[in-house]
Amino acid sequence: MRDKAAAFSNATDALLQLGVPDVLPKLREADVFVRRFILGGSHSVVTYPPLNALQKLEPRDTIHPIYYGEQASLYVHIAFCETMCTFCHYDVKNYRGKKHSPPSRVQAVERYLNALKTEMKDWGFELQGSETVINSIYIGGGTPLVLEKDQLIDLLQTIRAEFNVREGAEICVEASPLTITAEGGLEKLQALKEHGATRLSFGVQSFDDEVLRRAARGYKRETAIRACELAGQVFDNWNLDLIQSLYKGTPNEVWENLQVLRQVHPPHLTWYHGRYANRPQGDWYRNIEKQVDFEGEQETLIGRMLIWEELADMGYHQIDGNRFVLDERYADPFKKVRTSVSSNLLGLGASSYSHVDMRPHPRWFAVPEGVFFRNISGASDYVVRIEGGDGAVGSALALDRNEYLAASYVVGLRTGRLDSENHEWAHPEMVAHYAELERRFVELGLLERCQIGSEAGIRLTRLGQLLEDEVLSMFYSPGVQELLQPA
Repeated sequence: MRDKAAAFSNATDALLQLGVPDVLPKLREADVFVRRFILGGSHSVVTYPPLNALQKLEPRDTIHPIYYGEQASLYVHIAFCETMCTFCHYDVKNYRGKKHSPPSRVQAVERYLNALKTEMKDWGFELQGSETVINSIYIGGGTPLVLEKDQLIDLLQTIRAEFNVREGAEICVEASPLTITAEGGLEKLQALKEHGATRLSFGVQSFDDEVLRRAARGYKRETAIRACELAGQVFDNWNLDLIQSLYKGTPNEVWENLQVLRQVHPPHLTWYHGRYANRPQGDWYRNIEKQVDFEGEQETLIGRMLIWEELADMGYHQIDGNRFVLDERYADPFKKVRTSVSSNLLGLGASSYSHVDMRPHPRWFAVPEGVFFRNISGASDYVVRIEGGDGAVGSALALDRNEYLAASYVVGLRTGRLDSENHEWAHPEMVAHYAELERRFVELGLLERCQIGSEAGIRLTRLGQLLEDEVLSMFYSPGVQELLQPA
């Protein structure tokens, strides 16, 4: 274990070897810099196309015929949280469980779960008709663990009743420090495991009390540490989320968080850049007087390098710019599915998104190559739509060959993209567009040519990984870039 002064010195030296900070003005000229606001509808580039590119549908509009293939993953959204965080851009309602909530809110949660069952039944019929097998399940939110134990068990049982779930499929459920450490929290975790859950995921965001207070998380450092201890008692595989630069972040805060991680040692760790939406933290950052209190780009990059080097010292392997594992067996298969439009994903519940790749379908010539669609936001609106029989889909975007080419870059650059891939199916002008982007970013030192197996490839450099999300967003297709422009 290195002392603090040595760790900071090593991180600074590592940045200097990458040309930081001298290279930053040149990168900024190319529009590549640490962005503080959400990237196309998310805190990170986790989907392509980005959510804000989807086009609104009216209640009775229909999207193109959807043909799910042999395999798919399932996401189920629980749109309720026990606290309303000042940074979170997700559309959720406040709910503190049956014991601590008014009857009207308890009834609203029950209506939502009933609507979710209806949507499951409808989609389950469709997927069983095509003999689609569910390979992995992710129950997120929101905070699913805020539900009662019997509601969680019923949810898992309903999924298995309505869908053909592969034997041994990974089932991940999201929680929070408050729900894990609350009365009955441990019993909920044990019940989830007994009924097939294989993985737990929750965010502490920071172990700094002042950051937690400003983020309105509702707990202090001791509660977050206790939640980690309880998670490890029940699950062998669990993920912990942190957010760098959440509020007035500094490399010192990063260092203090790293010291706690040496103690709790989660098998899987996700550490995002802080980005702000139209929530209080976004307003604080937009305020010129308060903005000066937030860390600058150089401080963010020092913190990022500290994270990389210290986690490596703890035995973590870096999967991409944000994710780290103690062993490959802890890698989350759902993360790959949610990112790649070449994999089939079905999202259920308010604001959940889905994507279907229909190119392998025998009738591919009669349907679009694929489609990305999303349910309407707002738990109440979702329930009304489901109860009225209108369906929950609120926005969509057809995926043509240009979008699949863009996705091959946005998704593939996290781990390496083969240059020799046959792009005869893509429009020549788009192939040329991306070839020019490749050239520019290689020249900037953000990408590099490499050998991937027996094939020639291209991947992010170490400098490119420091600005991974910013670089990936530059590879959105021209059509999507246009859709993201303010009206």
